[in-house]
Parts: sequence; C-alpha cells; structure tokens
Amino acid sequence: MLHVERKDELEQLRQMSNFFNAKFDKRYNSARLDFDNEHGKGYIATYKMFPGLVAKTYNVKLTREFKFTKKEKGIAPTYFIYCVKGHYMHKFYGEQSYKKIYTNQNVILSGGLDKGHEIVFPPEIDLQISLIFLSPEKFRKVHHKKAKRIEVAMQDLAKVFTLDKKEKYFGEIDPGTAEFSRLLIENKRLDTLGVIITEGAILNTLGSQLTNHEKRKTEKSSALLSNDNLDKILQLGEYIKEHIYRKIKIEELAEKSGIYPKKLQKGFNALFGESIANLIQRLRMEKAKELLQSTELSISEISYSVGISSLSYFSRLFQEHYGVLPSNYRANVDTSSLIFELSYRSKANSQLQNSDIEAILDTSRNHNAQHQITGALIHFKGEFFQLLEGNKEVVLQLFKKIRADKRHYDVKLVYTGLKPSRIFNDWSMAYLDNKYIIPPNGAVGSLSTSHLDRIMDGLEDQEILSDILWRRILTLLNTPAA
Repeated sequence: MLHVERKDELEQLRQMSNFFNAKFDKRYNSARLDFDNEHGKGYIATYKMFPGLVAKTYNVKLTREFKFTKKEKGIAPTYFIYCVKGHYMHKFYGEQSYKKIYTNQNVILSGGLDKGHEIVFPPEIDLQISLIFLSPEKFRKVHHKKAKRIEVAMQDLAKVFTLDKKEKYFGEIDPGTAEFSRLLIENKRLDTLGVIITEGAILNTLGSQLTNHEKRKTEKSSALLSNDNLDKILQLGEYIKEHIYRKIKIEELAEKSGIYPKKLQKGFNALFGESIANLIQRLRMEKAKELLQSTELSISEISYSVGISSLSYFSRLFQEHYGVLPSNYRANVDTSSLIFELSYRSKANSQLQNSDIEAILDTSRNHNAQHQITGALIHFKGEFFQLLEGNKEVVLQLFKKIRADKRHYDVKLVYTGLKPSRIFNDWSMAYLDNKYIIPPNGAVGSLSTSHLDRIMDGLEDQEILSDILWRRILTLLNTPAA
C-alpha cells in the first residue's frame, strides 16, 4: 500500500512516480508520470491552473490491485471526481466499507479537518479518471476572474453541502460530463492551444459536475456538443492558431465549420471555457510570450506577428495577461537560470553516408560539451529528429548552423520553450537509428528496426513529438543493452 502525504499536488505525483518506477516530468505548473512495466501501463498527470484549483487525471491499466491512502492536513480540498472509463473504490479514514465510484458518475467529496482517503484501483481494468481539487481558502487571494466565478459557485454549493466537514455526493450517471472530462484526460499537447484546451476542459468538467449536483437529474443538456461539432471546433482552434497574425471574424469561422455563429459561440464557451474573442486574444498573448522566449524578434515585430498593429495596445494587453510589460518579461527570461529546449525534424539528404553521421556526432559532442548543450538525435526512415537543451542564445545560434547544413533539408521547428531542468542531462548528444544506440561514452548497443518503429509510432503530429517522443527515447537510453 502506498501512503501519500498531503503536500503540493505536483510533489504528490512525484511520490507516486517512485512507487510505479515511472518516468517523472515536471514543467512549471504541471507534471506527469509515464510507466510501462510490471505495475501496468499508462500515465497520471497533474495541472495547477492557479492556487486553489488543481486537476489530476489517470489513464492507466494496472496488473495488480493498487491501494493507497491520502493523508490530509488542515482543511482538505473539495474533490470533484468523474470516471470516464472503469470504476474504483473509495472511503474516508475510519469508515468500515468502501463506496464504488462508477463510470460516468458525478462524485463530490469534502474531507474536513485532518481527514484522509483510502482508495482502491482494481486490476486489469482501463481506468480514465479526472479529479479536480478546489481549495477556496487559497484562491480567495488570487486576482483572477475565473477564480472569483468559481468562488461564487462554491458559495452556492456550500448552501447545501458542508465543505469543511466530511460529506459525500454520489450523483447520478451523467454521460454529458464525459466529453469534457475525456478531453482533460486525453489531451497531451504542451503547446499554447493545449494549455487552453486543458484549462477549458477543467472549467467545463467542474461546471458540468456542479450543474449535475444542483439539478440532480440525468437528462443531457442541449448545450453539450456532438462529437462531430467537437471535432470541428477543435479544428477551428488550429485554424485560429495558424492565422493568428490577422483579424479573424466569427462569420469566417462559421462558414468554414458549417456551424451557425450563435451555436459556434456556445461551442467555444463549452469547449474552451471562453468566448471566441477572448480565446483569440489569449492565443495572441501566449504566442507573443513564446516568441519573446524563443526568438530575437523585436517587440514591435512580435506585436505585428500576432495580429496587433498598435504597440501600445499590445503592451497593455500583455501586461493585463501576465502582470509585466513585454520588455521586462524578456529581460527576466534572458537572465533566468531556466533551460531552453528546441526540437526539430528534417529530411536527410539521400546521399548521406555512415561517415556523415559519424562526422555529425563528433562535431556535435565536441561543440555541445564545450557549450553545455545536451540532447538526442534520431535518424529514422530518412528523417532526422533532434532535441537540444541549454542556454537560449547558444542553442539558437547552433540551430542557425544546423538549419543551413546541406546534409538535410525541409527543417521544421517542432517546439521551443523554457523548462526548469534537462531531459538528457548526461548526454551531450545521444544517437539512435534503425541499427544502433550510441550513448555518450561511445559504446554501441543494438537496436532492432521493429523496436524503433514502436517508439516512433503515432508521432505524425508535430505537437505530439515534443510531448511523447523524448520521454520514450530517454527510457530506451536508460535501459541496459541486452
């Protein structure tokens, strides 16, 4: 049995990663563990939207029954639980019997003072679970419009549900919540749109569960989206991101999707948790932040590139979103101790020889060791995939040289961003192809084509590359050669 102490939710996930012998990845306000071993297979993720609002998701299938306790200290948060797939058992400390939480059942639990929970996950069952933790005493101090709205909702809930005492609400089966909860669980994107999808899914899962509690009935709301419309609106999210440099009207989106403007506006509010106009503005600010982090463009150039012609208006919007002017944000980023990550993919020149690969590795390792750059390079089916980590300026300078190298072409930037730590801390440049794994010490290990095929499976989407591929590669590099 695992005993999880009530600390920061991200650190709780680290405790679980040790138990499952899982790969743990922490990025600012989110963390995730992945495992595929004797314990089972799957991932568990945590996302902190702001103080007092945290979501945890499970997408696992375990080989054995898993029991764990979660000790609370002080006033425990209120838990909003929803199972998209499977079921599990729950009880508070001191209770004699477990309560089953079913698929598509809305459940709300409050733990009270110095209470804890005992949880049992059954074996050999696909589990998809979302848990949202609300601690109103924390987000009352947060100057965030969404926090204020949630506080009002919690006050309404408190009229019929005592939040500071041990209480339970095991509601009706409501499949309507599933589409929001599933989106929260299955979203693996780490780019700007991915963050917005996650936050929208959190708010809409929470809203659906509060509505279920208030109405206490099973009928599905007509405002919920069909799968077809959900897919269309997700595609519109991509379309907006790709055309963020210009003005986008709702009529254009309606014509492109075939959804009437009024219904489209409701759909965006349901899926992303905000209006189309607010989403576009937020995407612009997130894109501007990325450009400030990862490029040398001037602030005026960045303003134009995100579709805002007035520099003063751009600066005001950025300050409203992030509490700091763009120039000050860039200065703080440039002087920080964070690690800059860049990944790309390209097509290898058809005339490439083994000697060319050896030359690339020799040059990379010598240069990277001198400039404290780490990373990995994959050569697979005529393509290169590479990740670089280090000082932002040094990595960007190196990437300029890489882009001009004639040994490859069609270079596509996949991801750039800042992070607190390195993935490939011990590798100045690890290398993998269909035959070999070459770690930093130069020892060559065997690698079957089928093995690398499995690692690269499902990576056609560029955004997925930055999320999944490098975790798989690190796991493989850390596995002793047979």
